[in-house]
Amino acid sequence: MSTKFKMKANKKVPHTVIRNGIYYFRIAVPKHLREKYRDPETGKLRTQIWQTLDTIDPDEALLKVGPALSKWRQQFKSETIPADEISYPILQQTSASFAAPFTYAYAGDFLSASISNSINMYSERYEAKNNMRNLNKRQVAALVGATETPALTFKGAFDRFKQICPDKVLGKDPLETKRFWRRYEEAIEDFAEEMGDDVDCLKIDNATATEYRSKLVERLGEGEFKADSANKKMMWLKIILHEVFRVDHPGKHNPFKDLKNVKEDDAEKRPPFTEAEVKAIRAKLETSGMSDEAKAVILVGECTGAGAKELAWLTASDIHLDCEIPYISIGKNALRKKVKTGGDRHRNIPLVGDALEAMKQFPDGFTRFHHPRGPRQINRAMSEFFRKVTPGKGHYSFRHRMDDLLKNSRCDLGVKAAITGHKLKGHVTYYGTEYDLQVKKEALEKALEHAKTKTN
Repeated sequence: MSTKFKMKANKKVPHTVIRNGIYYFRIAVPKHLREKYRDPETGKLRTQIWQTLDTIDPDEALLKVGPALSKWRQQFKSETIPADEISYPILQQTSASFAAPFTYAYAGDFLSASISNSINMYSERYEAKNNMRNLNKRQVAALVGATETPALTFKGAFDRFKQICPDKVLGKDPLETKRFWRRYEEAIEDFAEEMGDDVDCLKIDNATATEYRSKLVERLGEGEFKADSANKKMMWLKIILHEVFRVDHPGKHNPFKDLKNVKEDDAEKRPPFTEAEVKAIRAKLETSGMSDEAKAVILVGECTGAGAKELAWLTASDIHLDCEIPYISIGKNALRKKVKTGGDRHRNIPLVGDALEAMKQFPDGFTRFHHPRGPRQINRAMSEFFRKVTPGKGHYSFRHRMDDLLKNSRCDLGVKAAITGHKLKGHVTYYGTEYDLQVKKEALEKALEHAKTKTN
């Protein structure tokens, strides 16, 4: 140590010495690391690290010495990791242990970040490098982002989200906590059903997010839910990624951030199938690779106007084949508490035409869809089929077709509503009990006969 500096150790502020009145932080270099910290100018081994605290005030020095001590202890600890270990977790740890720490990022992340964020990322690494000498392979790999960031599924992002934001359920009891987190889980499950459960959140771009929004709009048009529900699904996903990206992937663009809210007007109601389209569907069904259950759902939907979800969750108790007039019951069962809003939507529908033969093949219902994701599964199974055969229309168009056929075959308004599950409003409300199955059966048969007279 040069004698031109007057210095003394300070007992009131540990790990410091006073040089010409200024406090300096001082820490010993572990023996096994002294070679690494050799002075580049003199070539001598360094036994100590000195760092100015830029203060003559002991109280300020005491505040600054803690972070300095923590930083260098972490640095020395990281030096014990093998130099050739460059796994993602190790590089994360290494990046945080530099004297000037930074958040690890894969090299490809620099290209996807905004210009300002990219400049900040480069600046952090430049500063970190200037504070170190004789970098080993692992430290260089951390600086340049040599190891690709592992895929992050929405499930993994959600787990991390809960770690980052425990305050969101602060003060809530276990039941309230479960209910609170459940809204996020349902949004994740819905995204997985539509887009796949192995999608990497770090690779979701604006196009993918927009595609998901389009699928929500499509389902809105089919009456599956209201616009508010669709917007909440997107909002919960946006919140999850916002927090995870903010902490673990700073500068990463959140693809759900700029999505526009869905409005009721965004969803065009699916137009009814024309009779020409129904014939095309029948022809393509014969060679389709869909399961027999999915094909049967289509046939029953064609002849009854019932929705795919209504049919997918039929159980054996809902299927009545040995009656004088075979029928299915759309309502509460072991798989659901109600159909949509309940009430008029719960109904009995006679099986006529090919619907009866289709249901005879599955007297216990379409059991492959008897699980929480069954309705989404049946929609996925049919969506590609309808997209090719009848672009812009799907299974819900059977419902609108049946409504039109019943009207044009001069069906009584109340009977039509009882078959389709629509609610009559105002002074046209019908009082009394349910219509007889015979009345409904005759109305359906007449409607289907009327369809044969149509040329389009």
